[in-house]
Amino acid sequence: MKVVHVRAPESLSERDVKIAAAIEALKKGAVTVGKAAEIAELPIQEYLVELKKRAVQAYPYTGEEALEEELKLRARYTVR
Repeated sequence: MKVVHVRAPESLSERDVKIAAAIEALKKGAVTVGKAAEIAELPIQEYLVELKKRAVQAYPYTGEEALEEELKLRARYTVR
């Protein structure tokens, strides 16, 4: 992943900019929900809340693709 430096208005926090970049990458289909959460530097659950606040669809996949993604995420974040 590349590091990009951007200028942002004082009214935007670093967190806001990271979330915006992650959402844009997700909308373009460049990353999965899990990778977008990593870009935003948020736990997946918190990132999903941010998507909901912004009315952004978390899983713009077919039913089968959504199931596969959900299973991957559950496997990754399940406490053992």
